[in-house]
Amino acid sequence: MLRAGAKNHQRVAVVTDPGDYQELLREMKAQSGALGLADRKRLAAKVYAHTAQYDAQIAAYLTEQQGEEPEVLVQAYRKKATLRYGENPHQNAAVYTTFDGREPGVANAQLLQGKALSYNNLADADAAVAAVYEYDELACVIVKHANPCGIAEGDTLLDAYNNAYACDPTSAFGGIIAFNRPLRPLGALLPLTARWMHRQPRKLSSASSSRLSSPR
Repeated sequence: MLRAGAKNHQRVAVVTDPGDYQELLREMKAQSGALGLADRKRLAAKVYAHTAQYDAQIAAYLTEQQGEEPEVLVQAYRKKATLRYGENPHQNAAVYTTFDGREPGVANAQLLQGKALSYNNLADADAAVAAVYEYDELACVIVKHANPCGIAEGDTLLDAYNNAYACDPTSAFGGIIAFNRPLRPLGALLPLTARWMHRQPRKLSSASSSRLSSPR
């Protein structure tokens, strides 16, 4: 019935998301109970996305029951956030996650402070996390423009950072720093910030000052 209504969006509005209720009510009050074609198209698109995700789950379940690899693999993701910009400042971008939101990774990490991250920030953070988790011992990775410019182990996290930073101090500026162990609040961060500011007198960029906590 949802799809049938969406096919008839020239005359019918189908609502699948309760989050749209208030906006639609305001729109209908402003237009004497009617909805414009643009709104009906937007709602129809949400219907097809909703039913496609549902169908994909059914297909995956039935295929799994047969013990076979799917002939067609369909994945569905939900938009988590609109990013500040894409790979370049004039481009738009968004980040998407699985529907349950439980898959580990940078996309589901918690931003502790700083402004929203850009596409490049997330790409670098993802590369840094993937690289640092290749190590069992205490390790630090610094990534700039998707390339590691410092990878090192150490007896402490601060030692690991100093060793990684020493690999290429110039390229490290403005990069993403990742550790494979939790950082103690302030205690481990302040020496890094002070040392970075001493070596690089310019203001820290948003990429280097934004800190993420991500499950392994």
